[in-house]
Amino acid sequence: MNLLVIVLASQLLYYLLIVQTGVVGAFDSHIHDIFTLPIGGVIGSLLSAYWRHENLRQELFFMFAIQIIVSWYYPNYSLGLLLVLGFIVGYTTPLLLHIFKSQSRLGLALGMAISYAIGTALYDYPFAQRGTIAVALPMISIIALYFSYVQKTSAFETEVFPVSVVISMMLWIFADSALFETLSRSHTLDVWSHFTALVITAHLVGVYLAYRFKKSLRESHWTIFGLFVASYGMYYAGNAVGLAIVYPIAISYYNVLLFSKLIRMHNIRLIGVSMVGVGWVATSVANLIALEQMLWIAVVILIGGGIALSFTKQGVRS
Repeated sequence: MNLLVIVLASQLLYYLLIVQTGVVGAFDSHIHDIFTLPIGGVIGSLLSAYWRHENLRQELFFMFAIQIIVSWYYPNYSLGLLLVLGFIVGYTTPLLLHIFKSQSRLGLALGMAISYAIGTALYDYPFAQRGTIAVALPMISIIALYFSYVQKTSAFETEVFPVSVVISMMLWIFADSALFETLSRSHTLDVWSHFTALVITAHLVGVYLAYRFKKSLRESHWTIFGLFVASYGMYYAGNAVGLAIVYPIAISYYNVLLFSKLIRMHNIRLIGVSMVGVGWVATSVANLIALEQMLWIAVVILIGGGIALSFTKQGVRS
């Protein structure tokens, strides 16, 4: 197994435990205290898309080192440091996904399985006490990258920007983030805290199904839609056990396919531009909806978006 799998897993964990839940939790979801984080992410993604990359391995070493330095200050971040943190994550993600194209879907599945299992197990770890985790994860990334083989390929292979693909990705990310942020603020349906082992198992099942059936994002359109409809249904029905089973499967299943598609774009520019919408815009809008307790908007967008995608002539190309 190429240690790039560990690099991917550690960076996914950093996003899950530090960026997505740690920072937001430490600042009690106060938008005015963390609004520079997604701004930095957008800037980083765009710069990675249009920068002339000479040595991707060297760039990643440098960005991970900066990530360690910024992580020393966790969670005492100013708006400026949050801008830098967002920039680092936004810049490194397209590069990492691009160099990961040499790996098989099994490698992607392993990386995501590791991140979901450990991330779920550490979900209840106090936000303010994750400083050690924040520093350790990029250190693991550097060590694993040092011993990894990175295939040298063109960073900008010619390819048309897949508009319909990115729209579908944004839809699934939006539906996921809105429900996740809502559940993380729920005292009765916070399934990560109450059914940790079940959630981990469900995540692994979702990853396995995505790997086992090897379908594309387009081919799984209705499967993903159905899983999210079921997840939202379980939430409104107050069925915590059902939610702890269906929702993690939905998350893992669609994310393996989504990351697989991003990796197969073979073009940092396409990945970087796509990540602006997928990684930052969709999640930020979803967070606002969750904070305002207006999840019904997400339901309307999910249903409307799912129906609209099914009628597009181009569909979502595999």
